[in-house]
Amino acid sequence: MSETIGQRIQMKRIEKNMTQAQVAEKLYVTQQTVARWESDKHNPPIKAIQDLSNLFDVNTSYFFAEDEVIVRKFNFFAFLGSLIVNFLFFEFVAIALITIQIAFWGTVGACLISPGVVVWQTITKVRALTILRMTSSLILCLISVVVIPIFWKLTKYIWKILQAYYRYNINSIVYEVIPKKENSEK
Repeated sequence: MSETIGQRIQMKRIEKNMTQAQVAEKLYVTQQTVARWESDKHNPPIKAIQDLSNLFDVNTSYFFAEDEVIVRKFNFFAFLGSLIVNFLFFEFVAIALITIQIAFWGTVGACLISPGVVVWQTITKVRALTILRMTSSLILCLISVVVIPIFWKLTKYIWKILQAYYRYNINSIVYEVIPKKENSEK
């Protein structure tokens, strides 16, 4: 009996001394997703197989047993499910993430220019220069300089998660793994 895709993923993961969480982090999926792949509850999409083959330094064909073949085919139910889930995802999660990111970057930008605003207000005699105002604006500016690399990494991480999500989602609509016997009867 040949090994399943899930068994081969698990074997390579163990061979590379990686946990499911580490594999999930590299592929920008959840640990539960990797567990479902390994337990053969779900087959990973083609893009995930390609990413796994890069991660484990094996050919993509390694993950497919002899009796399986990849067939290009449109999956209407995956398309319908994807539309519904993506609408809900964008409605509640993506828009919230984007809004939070814009708010973070706007706050950082405001903190960066705060010493300049204090000086400008003093020059134009809008408000008097005080030690407290200047010190607090300099502290805000310093904090924002320290926080910029953290926000940048967070923004890149969120972007990669969104890219992986849609890449795997789109490929599940177009590609499907089916047994060779079923394919040869068509």
